[in-house]
Amino acid sequence: MRAVRLLLLAASLAASGCFTYIPSSPQEVAPGESLRLRLSAEEAARYQDLRLANPRLLEGTLVSRSATELMVEASVGVNDATRGTRALVQQVSVPLSGILEVELKRLDGFKTGLLVAGGGALLTAVIIRSGGGSGSEDDPGTDTPDARRIPLIRFSLPLGRR
Repeated sequence: MRAVRLLLLAASLAASGCFTYIPSSPQEVAPGESLRLRLSAEEAARYQDLRLANPRLLEGTLVSRSATELMVEASVGVNDATRGTRALVQQVSVPLSGILEVELKRLDGFKTGLLVAGGGALLTAVIIRSGGGSGSEDDPGTDTPDARRIPLIRFSLPLGRR
């Protein structure tokens, strides 16, 4: 039961992500910043071919800004996994009249710290749990060693070798 709770805690921390979105306006966003645009229904219909996860949200990087539109570089897919996982991007011109909300993407240090701490706690619990006896609370075993051995993973990367 305890392991299930730890697993649920780790899953909820991972699902929360390390980023947060801050409401902004088109005039405050500088080129190169990551953003998310909430589009009107009419504007979202124009971008049906982009295969967005949510057709009303367009996430990407601001390329340029004018008085009437934002030019956003948006991810529209990923290459074949056998050839690599390079993101496919497309520059999209979005008129300001079709944008309902602009949000800036920012790294949230608190969420990131929680995620790292939760992952470390889960890893520590797994290592401690794997180091002792049969794993049953009813049968603790009679030959408990004085010191526990923690298995380490060793591997080498063949860099520069032929």
